[in-house]
Amino acid sequence: MTLNDIIVSALIQTGHGHDAQTMDIWRDKLTGFANDAIVDLSHCVKPTKTEKAAVKGGEIDCTKLSRECVRVTAVKINGEDVPFYESENKSGGVSVAAGDGEADITYRFIPRRLSNASDEPELGEAAGQLIITYVVARERASGDAANQRGGNIYFQLYEAGKSKLRPHMGASESYLIKNRW
Repeated sequence: MTLNDIIVSALIQTGHGHDAQTMDIWRDKLTGFANDAIVDLSHCVKPTKTEKAAVKGGEIDCTKLSRECVRVTAVKINGEDVPFYESENKSGGVSVAAGDGEADITYRFIPRRLSNASDEPELGEAAGQLIITYVVARERASGDAANQRGGNIYFQLYEAGKSKLRPHMGASESYLIKNRW
């Protein structure tokens, strides 16, 4: 489901047309609502990504990862788990007991924001439907008093759907406690 699909569905559910002119009028506002939903859902779904990162002076700079890092969950060097801790210089990185080189870092991230009509949310199809529900709820809540009452139902549907989302698919590392303190 693309950003364009999300906007068209939201416009239909709010009783607006979805011709090119109407899309241009509503695109920025509804895109902002969709991006708010993506950030909110990412805290529930907790998407993770593993990628290569450079280790320099025992530090990995998390700001250089391809997505916005929320939490590092694992660091592996040469296929072996390596203990890590928050960098002392508070630069948005982690420190590892290793020399310069390369590491595989697994981290929770915030998905990219949608901006182009063909952009797709990185949260899966189930979350895509919830994004539409959230956009409709926000649009209805920003209207007059009669529409605001209708927005409450969409917010309830959104919260109910969000509570059914799962943060992982049952991988064994999803049940381990690492770096608890």
